[in-house]
Amino acid sequence: MNMTSEELAWSKVLQDEQQQRDGNAPDFSKMWAAAAAEARPQRKLAIPVAVASAAIVAAITIGLLLANQQSYVDMDALMSSTSWSAPSDSLLPTHQIDIYREVPRLIESTEPLEGALL
Repeated sequence: MNMTSEELAWSKVLQDEQQQRDGNAPDFSKMWAAAAAEARPQRKLAIPVAVASAAIVAAITIGLLLANQQSYVDMDALMSSTSWSAPSDSLLPTHQIDIYREVPRLIESTEPLEGALL
């Protein structure tokens, strides 16, 4: 394949740029040491930040607990103004049966000594 002079010039420019970018790989031990040195200050900063955030959470929790101790309802007034009635009174108002104390007598379909009717 024949390349024009312009294509050859572009090929040369691209090869030169690629060679500059590739270069030599840096030494692994130097890169590891640089990464370790960069990571160390972050660890030292994490402990005070964690302690400060725990202190803030504790202060907010204590503040909320102290604020919730106030009662806006007078319990004596509430208990004296409320009344309770059995559920049967509201569920069966026409019959007035207390289903907790009165068990209705079931009419047997057969005589007790004769056995069940099948």
